[in-house]
Amino acid sequence: MDFADLRRPFVIAHRGGALQVPEHTMEGYRVAVGQGLVVIEQDVSRLADGGLGVMHDGTVDRMTTSSGNVADHTSVSWKQLDIDASVTLGGGWPDGLRPPLFDEVLTEFGNRVLLCAEAKSNDAMTPMLDALDRRGLRPESVLLQSYSLADCRLARSRGWAVIWLGSADVARAAAEGIGWIGLEAGQVTSAVCTRAHAAGIEVACHTVNRRHQRDALVADGVDAIFSDDPVYVAGEAGRRTSDLFARQVWLPGMLPDTDRGRFHPDDATWGSGGPDSVTSTLMGFLAPPDPAAFTLDLDLRMDEARADDPTCSGSVLLTTDDHPYVPVSGASPGTDGYRVLLRADGDLEVHRVTGGVSTALAASTGGAALRTGSYVPLRITVSRAGLAARAGNGGTAVTIADTTSRPVPVVHLGSAFAGVRFRNLVVT
Repeated sequence: MDFADLRRPFVIAHRGGALQVPEHTMEGYRVAVGQGLVVIEQDVSRLADGGLGVMHDGTVDRMTTSSGNVADHTSVSWKQLDIDASVTLGGGWPDGLRPPLFDEVLTEFGNRVLLCAEAKSNDAMTPMLDALDRRGLRPESVLLQSYSLADCRLARSRGWAVIWLGSADVARAAAEGIGWIGLEAGQVTSAVCTRAHAAGIEVACHTVNRRHQRDALVADGVDAIFSDDPVYVAGEAGRRTSDLFARQVWLPGMLPDTDRGRFHPDDATWGSGGPDSVTSTLMGFLAPPDPAAFTLDLDLRMDEARADDPTCSGSVLLTTDDHPYVPVSGASPGTDGYRVLLRADGDLEVHRVTGGVSTALAASTGGAALRTGSYVPLRITVSRAGLAARAGNGGTAVTIADTTSRPVPVVHLGSAFAGVRFRNLVVT
């Protein structure tokens, strides 16, 4: 397959898909390819001995157990660095991974999948081109990137396609024979895309991890989208009617609104929060069979909570799309739906959320206080006429007749001033 064969817009696995796999590792690239992703990105920097290392940052501090500049490593010391993926990503990934050399990537993946490699350091483009030629890669299977116009000119002079990053200068790109421009998602407009397409230039944008962003950018006319969660952004693959928390792995669409939460290996669950925080996390992998009418069942457990505060709670937010919800901000533009809170005192509250602003609609009374460390079943039923919630087996319940936001198939889980765990999510 060549880049010319791809249906527009296509999705590029940014850093290999950094929310799903350890970024820029051979292990991560292999999983990405196994997921059916056909375009994998690399960030390439020149090492001290002329070799090429693949890593996003200019230092190794964030991704490895060491510190210092990428450029100070040789090819030998580069392969001695440790990436402890259980720390940098979690989700069941092991420690002791190694950052790859660009030559390793070309050997295993060249002419097999499509590569989108950025010259990250200002001296990387020439040796990158030499490596591509030496390994016999087909120009049709590679799309290079650089913020430097000089790099882009060099790539074009040697017959390689390139994205000119950070520039919307369509006229200059056309004059230089550059076929792509690459912009941050917030810089893309329909006018930019129209102007670029009229000049025969395609538009890539970065970095897009939410489907509502994707939909707006597709409407604007973009041709390629970089994503850290490419399976989720690309389409319906990976969507489920139940969780896989027991496997302790990140699923496509488990994205941070406030944070991403954490897995709990002691009872094979997922949770978030603590006594001093209010959290929300998107569960984008969940897909009700009927978005307009469904039931969500789950078990909720409250652990550490703020002392003597009965309003500490675990929460389920159902929204119309995957806009992030940041409860403490007071407003999350685009977030519309309903929020169900199970409080520490055992009572339920239902709030309507409009533009991220939460307004209480109804609450139960007389609930039995939650016992720390014990799971409570929670059932939420969405109908075309309203919403009902029930906690416990025959316990407290609340019903509202409100259809302001419909449908609300997108699930977020969260907490308020308590550590909360969740398990056994099922939508029917």
